Amino acid sequence: MKKLILPILLLALAVPQFASAQCKSFTKKNCREPLEDYTGNGQYNGAVMFEGEEATLSQTFYSGQDYRLFVCSQPSISDSLYFEVMDYRKNVLYSSRNSGEKVFDFTLESTQQLKMRVVVPSLGTANNLKKNGCVSIMVGFKKQE
Repeated sequence: MKKLILPILLLALAVPQFASAQCKSFTKKNCREPLEDYTGNGQYNGAVMFEGEEATLSQTFYSGQDYRLFVCSQPSISDSLYFEVMDYRKNVLYSSRNSGEKVFDFTLESTQQLKMRVVVPSLGTANNLKKNGCVSIMVGFKKQE
């Protein structure tokens, strides 16, 4: 029994790192093109998400710049997920819940901190095997013309 504990413990520690590396690779290969002429902010904001989960990212956005948010995800969950952008009072400024859009372009009149919330709803998958996939939030910016 003791001989099994160490390999199981090592496997449990390695799986999240392997999943994170796969997600980073997916993001590099599949998620940069929709930023088009926007400059990526250089931050990696990705994770493996399961149906029924949500994640929130806070970031400061500056006046005088145009922004593009792109939520990139693997096909296994891309049709069901949606994202919202909220101000510090939790007022929803944008939601893709009913549109299915994955890109949001915007400009702010003043510098402020916004929260981006990504939701992967429960899909009622049979046999309790929840679908999962990599989800990345890409942030691009450019100076206003």
